[in-house]
Amino acid sequence: MTSALFINGVFESTLAEIEKTQQNTAGKRCYLQPYASERIKLLVDNSPSPENPITLYLSLTDSLSYVSFRAKIVGWQDKRELAKDQTALDVLNQHIKAYQPSENDIYLTTDDGKPCVNLIAIVEVHRLETKIPVSCFVKISDGTPLSMKRSRAGGWSPVREQYEWLGTSTEAVKDDLDASLQSEVLKSLNDPSAARQERLAAAAKLPASIQVISRAFLRNPDVIAEVLVRADGTCEECLAPAPFIRTANNTPYLEVHHRKMLSEGGEDSVANAVALCPNCHRRLHFGVG
Repeated sequence: MTSALFINGVFESTLAEIEKTQQNTAGKRCYLQPYASERIKLLVDNSPSPENPITLYLSLTDSLSYVSFRAKIVGWQDKRELAKDQTALDVLNQHIKAYQPSENDIYLTTDDGKPCVNLIAIVEVHRLETKIPVSCFVKISDGTPLSMKRSRAGGWSPVREQYEWLGTSTEAVKDDLDASLQSEVLKSLNDPSAARQERLAAAAKLPASIQVISRAFLRNPDVIAEVLVRADGTCEECLAPAPFIRTANNTPYLEVHHRKMLSEGGEDSVANAVALCPNCHRRLHFGVG
């Protein structure tokens, strides 16, 4: 499990300025300065660097419940130590004035005099094409999702790193996507073969990717296990042996199906479930009668 960092509520103008700077000067380090007097333990313990970066997810001050930007953390400093080295501080201030002028300088305290401890060096800042709900991110501390109920900016949380593709493409509802594909397949089947062949000759060989939204149910693993034990390797519909053995655990491959579907209000219970071979499972979902 790879750890990443979520920061709650950054000014959009700050990140947009950094993104523009890094687009104009590839690989240029820029800096974030969270208003906090507490060190970020994840960064203290893991010493991010260009060779060992830590992924950073950021929500905006006016959109706290959604991650809108992603970046890579390649360095961290405690400003209290930095304040002891005036030469290094001067160099960083020159950098800020040149590449992040809206920040003015490296500030060591907040407006009310509290210390600002964390200086975070980041690269590869980019705005996500599709915002990601913060509830998609799981906290390292207790394994629970981040809360969508956010009323003010500030704070951070170590989270599990998400897939790189998340937020990078357009999105669609999975049921709509499946229905659209099925409709297009039926249209294609009604076309002459010559028309299909002509389209295939001009079609891209690699499909575009899309991010899908889908609803799922948190199923009870004990129900699945109990039904598989009851079936004992035999399909409970056609009574044939399971068609093959699972690679994962060397058990007969059967799929647990709900007699009354969960989406229709069916119970996630042993009484409402049956173990099926893949063929019977598909027939019950898509077959006639």
